[in-house]
Amino acid sequence: VPHSVAAEQAILGLLMVNNRQLDDLAGAISAEHFYVPLHSAIFDGLQTLVNRGREANPITLREMLRGTPYDDEQSLLTHLTQMFENAGLGGDVRSLAEVIHTTYLQRQLMGLGESLRTQAGAAHRPDEAKEVLDAVSGELFKLAESGSGSATAKNLRDPLIEVIKRAEQARRDGGGVTGVSTGFIDIDALLGGLHKSDLIILAARPSMGKTSFAVNIAQNAATRMLTGGANGAAVGVFSLEMSADQLAARMLSSAAGISSHQLTNGHLSDADFRRLSEAAGQLAELPMYIDDTPALSINAMRARARRLKRLYGIGLLVVDYLQLMQGSKASSSDNRVQEVSEISQGLKIIARELNIPVIALSQLSRSVENRDNKRPQLSDLRESGSIEQDADLVVFIYREEYYLARQLGAEESMDEKTMKMKEKLEQVRGKTEILFSKNRKGPTGVVTLMFHGETTTFHNMAPQHYGDFGSDGPPPFDH
Repeated sequence: VPHSVAAEQAILGLLMVNNRQLDDLAGAISAEHFYVPLHSAIFDGLQTLVNRGREANPITLREMLRGTPYDDEQSLLTHLTQMFENAGLGGDVRSLAEVIHTTYLQRQLMGLGESLRTQAGAAHRPDEAKEVLDAVSGELFKLAESGSGSATAKNLRDPLIEVIKRAEQARRDGGGVTGVSTGFIDIDALLGGLHKSDLIILAARPSMGKTSFAVNIAQNAATRMLTGGANGAAVGVFSLEMSADQLAARMLSSAAGISSHQLTNGHLSDADFRRLSEAAGQLAELPMYIDDTPALSINAMRARARRLKRLYGIGLLVVDYLQLMQGSKASSSDNRVQEVSEISQGLKIIARELNIPVIALSQLSRSVENRDNKRPQLSDLRESGSIEQDADLVVFIYREEYYLARQLGAEESMDEKTMKMKEKLEQVRGKTEILFSKNRKGPTGVVTLMFHGETTTFHNMAPQHYGDFGSDGPPPFDH
């Protein structure tokens, strides 16, 4: 079994001689990384004493360990004193910590390999094999995060330089987009694009168009990337609700400007089919990668997202949607709120680890339907307050047209109230409010877009970017 008793004794001796060196090891090793149980207990006692503001030396550590399983060892004080005296031979605590951490990783990997062999042999059903894979993926990630042996803090100079670089780029761009462009002029003007390491929660009630909006943004970013335009990105999509075929059909409908209903029933003219073929050819070239595995766990998604980043260099990730994901077995066995909390935290970790924006779609609670004003609020985020807490940006979608049409459908009389509702419906037809209710890096506000339901496509409000809808609806998706 890989270990180094000499390194463990040497580092404990050096720390007893100079307690301040413990600060140099912050996050590099912990008590569990030691192979010898006594050494683990000594390191834990040493940390406790120092944190209490007391000196950690052979005498105080001997007292600290009184009442522990090592208390009856007559040689304990002798052992502590010997390590203390041998520290005079010198050594670097960071180098020794690296040795201790490396041998710990080797032991854990060997144990994980044995466990994997046993569990894999017992996993006879596909779902059991998947559970084993997810569990191992999670354990490997924890192992990778268990300590690096190096300093994690940065001198202020380095991040300041990055901030100045971004500000300079924004200035050259005339105060424009510095992140991944959404393709929507007013949204990019408000946000400056979607920024690295940000978790963006996109939430709405059913039928508001949240999947369509996210896919439109993804399609815009991928198109910019393909055509060499500024602020584009390769995009990864985890579609837990819709299959890859269904998602592709939506994109094709949007790109060709042909309704999804026509795609399904086959009522297509020769001209329609030519448009479909041309749009399909263009979409096939986009740097978009879809994983439609249902009920993914956060650990499995994290592993797959890292793979997408490594293989395809994705600069944007879309998750549809958060409530269809699963947490670890530990969290799911307790309650759903804890599980959703673990998922939202995991998504934020993905955004930071891969240094890309992550758009996670989310449901809203039914309480929205019980209010007269059905515009969503932060308190409507379903199942966990941690969603709002973990998010850098919270975006809601609201279409008054949907609620007015539903209300009119239930009205039987044609009185003055009904006539006013019809007038109001015509005023808001196609209009969609995109509400930015939380923005950790800038202003909040509302942007109005146009939505064409037949092709599930959102468009800029600016007249120069689309004409009147007319009988044929809006033009095909703007590339």
